[in-house]
Amino acid sequence: MNQDKYEFKIGEFDCTIFRDLMFKYQAEDYFINAEEGELAESLEKYKISPENIPSPFIAVLLQNEDKKILIDTGSGYSDEPITFRDNQFPLKGKLISLLKEEGINREEITDVIITHFHPDHIGGVYSDQEQLNYPNARFHIQEEEWEYWHSSKSDNQIPLFKFFIEKNITPLSSQNLNLIKGDFMEVVPGIKTVKAGGHTPGQMALVINQGQQENQLLYVSDAFLHPLHIEKIDWRTNYDLDHDKAKQTRVKLLNLAYEENMLVNAFHFDFPGLGRVDKLKDNWVWSYREK
Repeated sequence: MNQDKYEFKIGEFDCTIFRDLMFKYQAEDYFINAEEGELAESLEKYKISPENIPSPFIAVLLQNEDKKILIDTGSGYSDEPITFRDNQFPLKGKLISLLKEEGINREEITDVIITHFHPDHIGGVYSDQEQLNYPNARFHIQEEEWEYWHSSKSDNQIPLFKFFIEKNITPLSSQNLNLIKGDFMEVVPGIKTVKAGGHTPGQMALVINQGQQENQLLYVSDAFLHPLHIEKIDWRTNYDLDHDKAKQTRVKLLNLAYEENMLVNAFHFDFPGLGRVDKLKDNWVWSYREK
């Protein structure tokens, strides 16, 4: 399997998941309220260490006869390193080059759906030269997410996050922008947005090929950062703004996926992040789709 690309089909959509880059997280941020012994046992199950939880950053391309739809834009590419938590790291997202390898002209992208405004999802909206990477696309964003990050409510957020938003999101106000209101809203034929707040106030998940039972994909964005957030529904992450709301969202999405037997795609799970959820007694269970 190409380690940076995974292709499959959902209904009328040809789907390609691209791995923009790899990152790593720590258990002290991912599972902030987990009991030490239970956490150690759970990490052993997934063969990961507390200091190194690998995570891809992805973007999804959906194509049919009429549309080329990009879900999230990766972290972007920069010749200068980005500073985060007093550390510098190069921002070398590969999405643009992967699209080129796939023969996708960026001018052909008709729609860009941005699930929320964290840097790994919005960094590729504009180039370093402040040029729109997808100049002919309509950008779909949840109104609540826009309002939060453009109000005083977000003043205490990480400065790097605000920098990314000022560079990649705020200028969209003069572009072809669709601010989505409400829940279960169809943004393009066959794709509905699902309100999934908690990680950020206006995060949204997506139902792809909606209404086609047992042939639907639920893109959960960052509602779950690791399968353990499915299996240990009360475990919290340092990256969620509202823990109670985040749990409500997790339950909402798990029930939706389970009741309609949806394939699930999660941004931060082992690439390509595809699998299904099931119930075992009172607990949720995650299983990866075979690659």
